[in-house]
Amino acid sequence: MKRIMLKLTLAFSFGFCLLPVSGRAVQVEKAGPFVQSEPAIASLGGKVPIIVRMKNPVEIQPLATQSNKDGPLRKQARAILIHTLKARAEQSQRPLQRVLDRHGITKFRQLWLINGLALQATPAQIEEISRMPEVASIVVDQVIELPEIIPSQTSGPVEPNIDLVSAPELWALGYVGQGVTVAIVDSGVDINHPDLGPRWRGGTNSWFDPNDEHPFVPTDLDGHGTQVTGLILGGNNSGSYIGVAPDAEWIGVKIFNDDGKATSSGIHAGFQWILDPDRNPETDDAPDIVNSSWGFEDFPDLCDDLSKEFQGDVQAMKAAGIAVLFAAGNTGPEAGSSIAPANYQESFAVGSIGTFSSPTLISSFSARGPSACDDSLYPDVVAPGFLTRTSDLTSSVVNLDSYISVTGTSFSTPHASGVMALLLSAFPGIPISALETALKQSATDLGSLGADNAYGYGLINSLAAFNYLGGLEDIEVTDSISPETDNQVVFGSVAPGASDSASVWVRNPSSVPLILGAADISNVREPFSINSDACSNQILLAGETCNIGLQFAPTLPGSFSGSLVILSNVIGEERVSVTISGTGNTLPIAPQPLDPPSGATVDTNVKFTWLPASDADGDAVSQFLVYSPHADFSFSNIHQVDTIPAVVLAAGGLLLGALLAGLVRRRDLTLALIPMVMFLAMASCGGGGGGGGGENDNLADAQSTMVSGLIPGVTYYWKMIAVDSHDAETQSAVRTILVQQLSPIDH
Repeated sequence: MKRIMLKLTLAFSFGFCLLPVSGRAVQVEKAGPFVQSEPAIASLGGKVPIIVRMKNPVEIQPLATQSNKDGPLRKQARAILIHTLKARAEQSQRPLQRVLDRHGITKFRQLWLINGLALQATPAQIEEISRMPEVASIVVDQVIELPEIIPSQTSGPVEPNIDLVSAPELWALGYVGQGVTVAIVDSGVDINHPDLGPRWRGGTNSWFDPNDEHPFVPTDLDGHGTQVTGLILGGNNSGSYIGVAPDAEWIGVKIFNDDGKATSSGIHAGFQWILDPDRNPETDDAPDIVNSSWGFEDFPDLCDDLSKEFQGDVQAMKAAGIAVLFAAGNTGPEAGSSIAPANYQESFAVGSIGTFSSPTLISSFSARGPSACDDSLYPDVVAPGFLTRTSDLTSSVVNLDSYISVTGTSFSTPHASGVMALLLSAFPGIPISALETALKQSATDLGSLGADNAYGYGLINSLAAFNYLGGLEDIEVTDSISPETDNQVVFGSVAPGASDSASVWVRNPSSVPLILGAADISNVREPFSINSDACSNQILLAGETCNIGLQFAPTLPGSFSGSLVILSNVIGEERVSVTISGTGNTLPIAPQPLDPPSGATVDTNVKFTWLPASDADGDAVSQFLVYSPHADFSFSNIHQVDTIPAVVLAAGGLLLGALLAGLVRRRDLTLALIPMVMFLAMASCGGGGGGGGGENDNLADAQSTMVSGLIPGVTYYWKMIAVDSHDAETQSAVRTILVQQLSPIDH
């Protein structure tokens, strides 16, 4: 790896300043107007490329997925994370967007992953933006150069680096990376290479060029990304396998342009794309692993604000259950030579072994710890990075056979990515944290006894990591109600005299037997009962499942709860408790929308009218108007109507909070997102419940409310919701309205 060019750096505290182009300058605070660097500004046409971050970013950790297996739980968690990030960016950037519109700045890059915008602005415009209370920081869009390739010569058809990480031993067990997708964040990939082309996932969601030089077809004019990809999953078209996981698939992000340079904004856009490649949060097409063989090599042993530019991106990847690996850096052999982003606490750093005298000695160039960010061990592990043979550009005039031997931590990193792909094909549900732990705890100790700041935990070992993971008993307990939830079965409302059933499923995700004891059903009482039990005192082999059937049959109105306890031999999870809940209750009849009719064109102020809800049990019913610019109501404005004035709702919000708590208990995750935009509803809704009026005078029972501040030109979807005193909910049909555009005179 090579270097980073810090063209300009802006700091904003009491004022802001422009740092010199050369070197890593000490920040100087300027309490006054923007200080121009004339040559630099002139070379950019009077404008500076910047990244503006807004305040109050999304707190990532509470949105982290609790499952790494491909299924509804992970899909739903990732969708919520993406929706939340996009909504926060859309809402918080509106004031900035108005400033940009006023200045005629129409070209910018939306960076919803970090709640930022990348754009070019004049010093005066930057100064104005910096004064906005909504802006958290402004930094210059840094330029990073492509890692340097160090070619070398070797002979013989055998690739010892693949043997050194014990990959063939896992191939013999049938694990070759199948079902695993790796994202290559690099200079691109040569799609024409016979070892790599067939392993591209393909489609419109598998290639991204933020520089827009090669927007449709995977391309690599440098070779670095092609070489990295070959070591992860290259085949044997040369006569011997060059990749660790030859059945894995790849997708690519070409962050480096054809001149070998990448901007910070382009890298942010690349990570953003990785989280949602098809720009549809409802489809789970993110990769399992991200390989990033690059870093801030010009500034080792630093972990300041500039070095942590991409920490938020890595945190989001990890929250989505995606492994992120970085090259440790070619900044050794001095101690304290770690580099960002590899030295982030969230990253997995890979150093290099291999010298002319020994394949297992630490490479002189490999970066040493401790980490500059937290003084922790650095790197995490090591892998072969010296004279490794891999794929090269098919158009190269130097290497007509399209293969090359290279050196650097850029090429030790893909070995670890490949090993992770092997392990994920063997343990598809394993959390990323467990995967990283397995690689470290099973690594072959090298150098001085124990982990150290040269070799980390040691040389990665595929077979040892497999045995480590296989030796851990594990248990998965889910329910039959989609989406899956942890440790709860929620029947919801069932009318007295009727019944409903559900199942608790137990699965053994490990490779060793799972021993189950007799289920503890002491807290399963009427109106709950067990109608089948295929789990008690059973032994589940790898991948096997069993289920316990539950029934809920209330005879009287009311709320009921209980619990079922699964007993097993899993250390730390000997007793897994599953809560059971349900309500004996007849569902209310939802309010029926009357006006405006579906498809109507309306003003920004709208009067909504409906026939009120009713309830056969005589329960109190709360009514809610819900409207959203999204057809799936993923982010909605909710307005409590009937007899409660809007001013009371805005002042306290207690009833709305109770509603949301009920929605979460029922696992209606779409409406559970409402708290994030609740303040928008309270700000935009006006009026209140009340009798009928206007065109609905002939309907004596009709009710209505006024809503103001709708956005011109936007189609809104609206519906009514009834929630009775037992939290039972019904919804009306959905109607659409189009808010008419403002005429020029309205501006």
